Amino acid sequence: MKDLIIVGAGSFAREVLLLVKRINEREKKWNILGFIDDNNRALDGIKCDYSIIGSISNWTPLGNEVFACGISNPKAKEHVVNKLKSKNAVFETLVAPHARLGDFVDIGEGVVVLGDSIGSCAVLGNFVSIMGSMIGQDSVIGDYSTTTGYANIASAKLGKRVFVGSHAVVLNRLSVGDDAVIGAGSIVIRNVKAGTTVFGSPAKRIY
Repeated sequence: MKDLIIVGAGSFAREVLLLVKRINEREKKWNILGFIDDNNRALDGIKCDYSIIGSISNWTPLGNEVFACGISNPKAKEHVVNKLKSKNAVFETLVAPHARLGDFVDIGEGVVVLGDSIGSCAVLGNFVSIMGSMIGQDSVIGDYSTTTGYANIASAKLGKRVFVGSHAVVLNRLSVGDDAVIGAGSIVIRNVKAGTTVFGSPAKRIY
């Protein structure tokens, strides 16, 4: 049995911990060691049955260790993942047992899917985080992107490192460029350029 370490110790990391526990309840797959985070006080004042066991910067992966990505910020996620992978870290892909997956869904390395609905023929790139979202059929979510609570990606294409806020909607067949941010509650009715932030209904560029 592999030892599992959660990377990060923020709120999303604790959601990942809960997901790992639920998977272990069905089939004992991992021995959970705890979290690694460069902020050793990230869990101060928070009830949690696992602790921070070291820093990301100083951690050297051992042969029996695997990792789960608990970072939701796309750029931070990419930076930390690449740092650990340069030390030969191996990341698990985690899909909630109660998630609804359609046929022919393509899921990349290090993906985390929490209790979501993923339509048929959707593609989730490496280290994508899907947090309580609906991903329509034929959607493409680029590497390191994150969608949050009640977001609805309706058969659209998201580039790399895209962040989609809660309750946002991206309509059918639209494209969102790399490093874009979709504000919470926004309704995207036209393509979004790379590196921009949009907000509102309909969504308009604000940065």
